[in-house]
Amino acid sequence: MKILRYEDQRATPWKNGGGVTREIAVYSDPAVHPEFLWRVSMATVNEPGPFSRFEGVDRTIAVLKGAGIVLHAADGDTLLTREAGPHSFDGEADVTASIVSGETTDLNVMTRRGQFEHRIEQLVFDRSIAIDGETDETLIVFNNNATATLAERRFAGHALDGIGDIPRGARVYLTPEDRGEVYVIRIKRR
Repeated sequence: MKILRYEDQRATPWKNGGGVTREIAVYSDPAVHPEFLWRVSMATVNEPGPFSRFEGVDRTIAVLKGAGIVLHAADGDTLLTREAGPHSFDGEADVTASIVSGETTDLNVMTRRGQFEHRIEQLVFDRSIAIDGETDETLIVFNNNATATLAERRFAGHALDGIGDIPRGARVYLTPEDRGEVYVIRIKRR
């Protein structure tokens, strides 16, 4: 289990100045593809604007903080809020975003099509729950405070912290301080 503290994630301003990305975890293999094979990141969106295109990539976005964003694409508009849950789309799609109200932070999961696939699940809980390491990579991103326990190891997770490298077959127990909210990301090699 690897602890992924929010304050340790490097912030990279967007080229267009409309936001900042923080990389949570990434896997790359230059022998397979010159860019990442999968990536999990957070973005703080301050202004409306276009999304970067990622050819051959499947994307899923979920709102962590703020009132939300509206994605504008050829197939219509999609309102993303915390309550709406994750939304998936093709990375090569022409997408622009507008902000509902004020700054929004979103979780972004991307996998290289044909190499990896992913699923993301939003869990809201008021008592202890168990998360099993079922895939090649299982990550947890906290949206509220909770304690994570794996075997004898305990971790006090705060909003926007994460846990990675959860071994296949391992079980992580999460106990919320009050009301817990996490995103469980499962990435599997194809």
